Amino acid sequence: MDKIDDLCRSITQNVKDTRSCAIVDLDLGLLLGTYNSSQQIIDESMVAACIDLLRGANLPRLEKIILKHRGLAKSKDKFFQEIYITSLDNYLLAKIFKEGKVAVMLLVNKSANTDTTWAQLKLFIPAIEASVS
Repeated sequence: MDKIDDLCRSITQNVKDTRSCAIVDLDLGLLLGTYNSSQQIIDESMVAACIDLLRGANLPRLEKIILKHRGLAKSKDKFFQEIYITSLDNYLLAKIFKEGKVAVMLLVNKSANTDTTWAQLKLFIPAIEASVS
């Protein structure tokens, strides 16, 4: 876990306006690594909420409705790839990868330019994939 914690620290320090980072195994519901640079932290309850959003019981039903509405066939890939939540003080961003098995979560300042945040985060995806394989 130290290697993944170090990666979370690097992401937090290098993705502008990021306060916390967590890497989560969605299959096992496990927090693989985390780093918090402030009082605003990603903890087990936030991880559980993220897992529910990315893997919850209603998600397959919602995916089916959207695919049907758009006239698309079901894909082997996860339909929802990223989530973005706005709270009173922060943004919570999460991106899934490794065929939907792993997610990275960021808690960022509300002043952040989220386009820049997403772009900077995506630069770390190869390192995250290598660390969780």
